[in-house]
Amino acid sequence: MYKTLTIAAALTFSAVAANAAILDFETGFSGDSTPIVGNEFVGGFDVTFSSPNGLNIVEVGPGTDGFVPNDTPNPADAFGDYFLTSDFGQTTSLTITYGTAVSAASFDVADIDGSGNDLEVFTFIARDMGGNVLDTQVVDGNSPLAGDAAVTRIGFSGLAGMISEIEITGTTAGGTRFIGIAFDNFDTMVDSTAPIPLPAGAPLALLGLGALGALRARRKS
Repeated sequence: MYKTLTIAAALTFSAVAANAAILDFETGFSGDSTPIVGNEFVGGFDVTFSSPNGLNIVEVGPGTDGFVPNDTPNPADAFGDYFLTSDFGQTTSLTITYGTAVSAASFDVADIDGSGNDLEVFTFIARDMGGNVLDTQVVDGNSPLAGDAAVTRIGFSGLAGMISEIEITGTTAGGTRFIGIAFDNFDTMVDSTAPIPLPAGAPLALLGLGALGALRARRKS
């Protein structure tokens, strides 16, 4: 029994850390548009959002940013009722910062479209805690699965390091058209591949359980 208990305790302390949730911005918001600071999701999801353009949670349909008013994503139910957006600008940007580095990340961005000088080009960069680039992806209005109101899934995995930050930048070819970002369905369910740190005193507890097991074994013999 003591041997089994010791093994179970060791497995508990060395379990792989994981966050398990989809951040879809559906809870706690109402109305057409709600300005946010970006740190509202630290407690539940261990991430912060920032943008020099400002951040809002907006309603699908009458949305003020990301989509043309009364436009909806394709497929129509992909974003639910609300999504995250930055205010319109000649350049739109969004930075996602993790409290704890992760091994993978994915999310939806919609309405990357346009043509000619108005062609929208979005760049997605994953960085480690030192700011080093782990991967870069570029999607424009001509890319597969992009286009007017279309939802494009972006994902990072199998990189050479852990992701601490994701930087999203959107521009147009001509640099004059105002654009926004439509962001939703952020998957925060990823294993960090690093063991959970042992709580203070845990090594002594494990040694104690091992000693009890050894003592019980000697008594039986």
